This record gives sequence, structure tokens and C-alpha cells, in this order.
Amino acid sequence: MASTDLALMTRIRQRDSAALSELYDRYSTRVYSLCMAILRNEHAAQEATQDVFIKIWTHPERYQFDDNRFCAWLLMIARHRSIDQLRRDKHRLNDQISIDDEHFPELRDVASEQQARWRDMQHVLTSLPPEQRAVIVLAYYHGLSQSEIAAHLNSPLGTVKTRLRLAMEKLRVAVVRD
Repeated sequence: MASTDLALMTRIRQRDSAALSELYDRYSTRVYSLCMAILRNEHAAQEATQDVFIKIWTHPERYQFDDNRFCAWLLMIARHRSIDQLRRDKHRLNDQISIDDEHFPELRDVASEQQARWRDMQHVLTSLPPEQRAVIVLAYYHGLSQSEIAAHLNSPLGTVKTRLRLAMEKLRVAVVRD
């Protein structure tokens, strides 16, 4: 019988390395997939993935136990780690940033219920008006600040903030509905 995420985190707090290994086996592909989608570099994504699990091992007390939100919490750590790395990378400004639908990350090897939720979320993203989808993709997947998005899209900062707020409201409604 598989341990719940809550049980694994309890064991990690007790310094059980087997629990960390089980957690890694359960989520590393998904974490790596998100890191790869953001960083677009295999070595950097591998390093970020490793850093995520090291952070969990060294600071398990930072997690507020709620099995239903564990995966979201873990992916948020991965996202923040990846974006921090992007921001440190001086060459990223030379890269071409795309906001096309095919550049959304593909998350693999998850339970069918979770796969369905991610498909639903991707459907919500693709159903957003193009200008709202653009700001979400640039902010979430590329780690740009609102000012950077405004410069990239050649739009006023207030317009970017409004589009981001409207898009986030639509995403929030879609998540709560599920």
C-alpha cells in the first residue's frame, strides 16, 4: 500500500531517507517536466529538480500538511527554483520567448485524476483570450515580472496588470469548480 504524501512528509521530518526516495520516485518526473518547461535546458532542469528535493529534505517543517494540496505546493517550489535560476541567467534575455500554445509544459507520469486536472487547466489556458493567455504564460512559464511583460508586449503596465488579474480570476474559478 502506497504511503500518502502526508505520511511521507511525516517520515521525512523524522529523517527517514527512504521516505524521501519514495517521494522522489512519485514526483520527480513531474517536477523535472515543469523545470524543463521553464528552463529549456536539460542540465539546468536536472539541477533544479535535485534542488527541490534537497530543499524538502533540509526544511520539511516548511510544509503545512494537507494531502490535497501537496502536489501544488511541490510544483510551486519547482517553479520558484526555476524562475530564480532564470533570473540569475544573464543570457536569458537573448532567448526568444514564445507564448504559443505548444510551449505549455507537458506534465507526465501522474495519476489519471491528476492528469485530468492538468488537461482541464491546459484547456482553461487555451480558452483564455490571447492577451490574457500571453501574460499568464510570460509570468508563470517564463518568470517575467509585470514590468518585463509590459516591455516584452509593448503594452502599458496597467494593461498588463489588468490582464493578469482577469486571467488569474478565470483560472481560480476553474480550479475551484474542480
